Amino acid sequence: MVGSRSRRSVWIVAFAVLLIGSSVAVGVWVSADSGGPDFAVSVTERYDSLDGFTADKETVVNRDNRTSRFLDRVYRRPGTGQYRFEDVTDGPTGREIQVSNGTTLWIYTHGSAEAKRIDGVNTSRALPSRLDRLFAIIERGAAEDGGEAHDIDPLPFVPESSDQTAGIAGSMTVSYDGTATVDGRSAYVLHLESNTSTAGVVADFQQTLWIDTEWYVPIKRTTEYVRDGDPVSITTTYRNVTFNPGLSAETFRFDPPPNVTVVDADSARQQEYVDIASLRAVASFSVPNPTVPETLRLVEATRTVTDRVRSIGLKYANETSVLTVSKSNLTRYVPSTDGQAVTVGEWNATLRNLGTELRVSWTTPDARYSVAGSGISKSALLEFARSVARADA
Repeated sequence: MVGSRSRRSVWIVAFAVLLIGSSVAVGVWVSADSGGPDFAVSVTERYDSLDGFTADKETVVNRDNRTSRFLDRVYRRPGTGQYRFEDVTDGPTGREIQVSNGTTLWIYTHGSAEAKRIDGVNTSRALPSRLDRLFAIIERGAAEDGGEAHDIDPLPFVPESSDQTAGIAGSMTVSYDGTATVDGRSAYVLHLESNTSTAGVVADFQQTLWIDTEWYVPIKRTTEYVRDGDPVSITTTYRNVTFNPGLSAETFRFDPPPNVTVVDADSARQQEYVDIASLRAVASFSVPNPTVPETLRLVEATRTVTDRVRSIGLKYANETSVLTVSKSNLTRYVPSTDGQAVTVGEWNATLRNLGTELRVSWTTPDARYSVAGSGISKSALLEFARSVARADA
């Protein structure tokens, strides 16, 4: 069947629930027989030299014995937040268009009386660095006969929707499967597969990536996993790809049709700061300064504001581990997943295994705290969480 635009929105919302807050590293093992070429070109450098590309994007979702198929015409400048998606799916519903100039996103369905405007679109360049790291792991694995664990993110399940990925429990194996052709373009083929039965948000995860050999853009990806006992398969393929077609600024501009009402969505306005002191100067509540393992350093300090939510975030990382702290005014939030009861200082807290990360959360009369970790032990995460509570007491 051809999926309707309304059903597609449901899919995207469902996957967004998986994607939010899970951009952490997964342990990776390099297959001993993977081999691989010398990836001498930096993915990041190639991205920096890429002005943009156009393509026809097909997404096929299989779940519950049903197949949904979506077609989009894509115009994109990677790393800038500028893109234009025009729905060209056959069907009875109106065709949706999404246009972002890097700061404002417009969403409009042809024939609708309203156009949605979302300010504060975040720009991320996580993908090229993620691929750089993946290729480096493959090279090291080929040289060392594998057998060493590494950390890497799979790519997002729904391309372009986010840079973050859903929860996959435990470690993964990555292998290089040579080259193949996708719609006339040569591509490196990489395969990632979960090699643990530990329960996470999803199970039996595997992903195959076809990476363009010239520009290092993923031009096809297939993701398969099991969630709530149901097998899911998502395949996204880019066809008729043209790199550096000379995209103009007008491509990423949207002017609502006459007599269309503009609706401003509850958008997140996120700002980054160079250190905790700078964040404290603007935050509406106290910012903890926890005791951090010596090998980790602060890599991100953010403040996010929406019409209803105020939050601050801290992220500490090294090559193998990540620790994050979130503090918000969501004191009435009730998680949908159960967990283990623990204590953090004087507060009752809940420890949850979310697949790629362990997360401990607790609520005080004034704020809700959430501390997450990847690549560290449960005891180390709890000790870090307790230092957050002490530092903010």
